[in-house]
Amino acid sequence: MTVCCSCTIKDEDLYIADDTMTLHWSFRQEMQCCGFNLSRMTTNTEIEIYSRHEIVTDHILSSESNRLRLLIIKFGLNYQKVPCVRPFDTYLLPDKIFSGCVPAHKLIYHVGDIWCIYGPIDGLLLLEKGNYIDDGRFGWWNPATKECRLIPHVFFEVEEGLEDNDRRIGIGIDLATHDYKIIWVRTYWNDYESDIFPKVYAAVYSTKNNSWKHLDPNFSHECQICSSHNCTYKNGTYYWISTSKKCIAEGINVYFIRTFDFSTDLFGRFEGPPIPGEHWVTLFLRGGSIATMSSKDVTQAMVAFYDIWVNIQGNHWIKVYTVNPPITDHTCIGMWEYDKFIYELTQSCKVLFYDQTSKQVTSLGFDFVDLGFGSCWALSYKESLFPIRKEKPGEKDNIDYFMVDY
Repeated sequence: MTVCCSCTIKDEDLYIADDTMTLHWSFRQEMQCCGFNLSRMTTNTEIEIYSRHEIVTDHILSSESNRLRLLIIKFGLNYQKVPCVRPFDTYLLPDKIFSGCVPAHKLIYHVGDIWCIYGPIDGLLLLEKGNYIDDGRFGWWNPATKECRLIPHVFFEVEEGLEDNDRRIGIGIDLATHDYKIIWVRTYWNDYESDIFPKVYAAVYSTKNNSWKHLDPNFSHECQICSSHNCTYKNGTYYWISTSKKCIAEGINVYFIRTFDFSTDLFGRFEGPPIPGEHWVTLFLRGGSIATMSSKDVTQAMVAFYDIWVNIQGNHWIKVYTVNPPITDHTCIGMWEYDKFIYELTQSCKVLFYDQTSKQVTSLGFDFVDLGFGSCWALSYKESLFPIRKEKPGEKDNIDYFMVDY
């Protein structure tokens, strides 16, 4: 659906109440402006349903006032509890960040206990709880609406003597059905053989069906999908940086891209850029293109060089530039727009913003002393009113229950 360009729908014209979205008078006028025949919608319920699932989503996601913003997530470690918990702070920055000027930021959420965060897509984040050796517990979270939706457990039937070895998560949209999905890939360690069990396990979750489906991946356990944050999503497909024993042995194009299509539930692959095997690599979106960042001297003060590669089409990659940030010991935690990078200082946990074009370094003004030296992430985020709750949400479908008790 396309909304008429002459419309001026404002946020104050929308009123949210529980599971329904009512239409302010001015919103009705703008619907008529866009060509909707409201006389054919005989009840308020019909109007509410249509607005909730069509107009609101389109307007919120395309509004000029709802631009892409930086979301900073800082994890801590609380050793006072057994097992150890990971509290985190979530901050939202303004859509415009200027070199040399410390931006204001808003705290969205504090404390909780989270293992990992994935996304966002359409303003939604996937939260994962649980210790690494336990089965994960997942929940969708919309920070803008404060909604949370618990996701049912999934069980992998494995042979006796197998223990969790590795896991990779991806989230995305089935563009054919507009269904929000989760893909979970797992490998196990065989205690009897002291080696990785050869079978790769996977399952995909459908939000519309609220259920998991087991898959049979068509690749070997020797094909290693790298960290769940060396990955990205674009147009219905998820992308991971990967490697394998064969690639490492050959020493040419050590890294390749593993893909998952959320419409067909099929895995695929294509070649990565010519990055040496000793380089640290991450995968992300640069504008609307799949891109990688690699470095041999990662974290080294003043001398770290980061090569930025962009995928043009299929197996074709170009190196657009090399970044040499003039800062002390650091970790690169994210990219902003086309030429701006976010770094966390190793010793002080301060977060810096580096503009590659102007060569300026700016502090983002964070003080994470209370959270210690846990990991820090910078995500590109756009607020959305997209509803994620079930038709009949339970008492446990809320963020506080997920963070504390689930």
